Amino acid sequence: MWEEHARATEARKNAPKRPTYLSSYVSDWEEAKAANYIASRSRSARADLHRVWYGMLAAMKAKLEAGELTAFGQENPPFGPWHAIPAPAWRQLRITNVRKGEASVGANIVHDIHILPPDADDHMPTGTPGRPKKGIDIIRIEFQRRAEAGEIADSLAAEARALQAWYRETYPRRDCPTTKTIENNLREAWRAVRLRTA
Repeated sequence: MWEEHARATEARKNAPKRPTYLSSYVSDWEEAKAANYIASRSRSARADLHRVWYGMLAAMKAKLEAGELTAFGQENPPFGPWHAIPAPAWRQLRITNVRKGEASVGANIVHDIHILPPDADDHMPTGTPGRPKKGIDIIRIEFQRRAEAGEIADSLAAEARALQAWYRETYPRRDCPTTKTIENNLREAWRAVRLRTA
């Protein structure tokens, strides 16, 4: 698709310039036909480039919806935490700015989106400043899953140990946060879940 995009970009660049009102004053039929042909070629090249570009975006979005690609984004850049964007969310999200990595749904904007293949665990951002390989956001997602399934431990320390063991087993190639780091990052969420279930 990138090759097709490169060809369409080149064709758009090489298309004759569309005549302006000042330059398109013609006195005979042949010159009018030539001016129309130039305008038509220019429109066609521009439309072809748009078709290829939006086809690429649609293909990427389909892979994100299917979970073939993994995406992370920030709600409050540059210091906000990174969050994994669940595959079903891409059904509503609209890519609004490819260069800035922005997508939106309604008034909510996700910034600085990084899209990675599922096996690129070693390079995905996780939201721990200065510790790009420490998977706190991944652990938060697993914690939410456990909370919704009613599987959380009776104490925060026990929950941190369980999450650390899960993380080491699931992501053996990545650095694992300490139980203390997990506790510090999940303390409020753990308390909220315990209050709801008490």
